[in-house]
Amino acid sequence: MKRLLWCIVIMLLGGSGLAQAQQAPSSFRVKAGEDAAKVIPAQYKYRYPAFQEGKVAYLNGSFAPAKFNYNFLLGEMQFIDPKGDTLAIVGEPTLYAVLIGEDTYVYNQENDFLEIVADYNTLKLGKIQTLEVAGTEKEGAYNQSSGASSIRNKSTYAGSNGQGFKLVQKGDVIFSDNVYYFLIDQRNQFIKVNKPNLLKAFPKHRKAISEYLKEHSPDLNKEEDLKELLRFCTGLEA
Repeated sequence: MKRLLWCIVIMLLGGSGLAQAQQAPSSFRVKAGEDAAKVIPAQYKYRYPAFQEGKVAYLNGSFAPAKFNYNFLLGEMQFIDPKGDTLAIVGEPTLYAVLIGEDTYVYNQENDFLEIVADYNTLKLGKIQTLEVAGTEKEGAYNQSSGASSIRNKSTYAGSNGQGFKLVQKGDVIFSDNVYYFLIDQRNQFIKVNKPNLLKAFPKHRKAISEYLKEHSPDLNKEEDLKELLRFCTGLEA
């Protein structure tokens, strides 16, 4: 089974048809009383400008085509069903990954999708990008936030499958773009990138990696620094 899963990843990474991607802004303001899911423009909420042709890869090696997009705000891999409705992939125990153009999103049973950004054969580097609440501005006089004329009693917004997300809006809400990086091993385990986990991933080379970290001081939240670090780490095992 492990060999089958790794073969699927190789097939997915070799996909053709580049899908033009986009990035969420570093921050976005939602005024008091507004529904974030409605007022944040689609080009900021989604990974791609429009839903893209892609396919789902299942654990048994089969594939199913559909149109997909990743929603930063809701943290959902969404697809368009035959009726034209937008739904999210949730609780699919036999699903392994989603391919959108040349991009591969590996799935785990916590309903997380990691976009693979680098492949080092024995492990991969993946990321989750989200648009999250970073903070709120205090209410002004008469329960008004700066830039807002009224406040509605709005505490939740719904995902595409109807699940609720708590969002208390007693002032303007600031959303920020966040990226979290993970290592993906051959067992499809998602391992958060930090120094202890890096050393565990390469137990035979702890000393060399520690020296590299001390000398180069890579930013473990910066993609290019991580790629350089992992090239060094995997090169030690060549």
